[in-house]
Amino acid sequence: MKKINKSMKIGLCIIAMVLLLKNLSVPLPDFIQGLGLGIGIGLELLGIYHLNHDTSKIKAFKRNLIKKRFNK
Repeated sequence: MKKINKSMKIGLCIIAMVLLLKNLSVPLPDFIQGLGLGIGIGLELLGIYHLNHDTSKIKAFKRNLIKKRFNK
């Protein structure tokens, strides 16, 4: 089994926190609850994609985009 990566860990933590707060009777607005669950699921899917595919081109593209943006 492959090692769990950082984005999957963060996604699981976000989902766990939202569900924990919901079950502890802390009134969360529906928007905040949906946003937390959506971001958590998105990060988990991104982590699963990173396990099976080479993402070096995406990382290089993001790095070059940031360099172009902040070097001006």
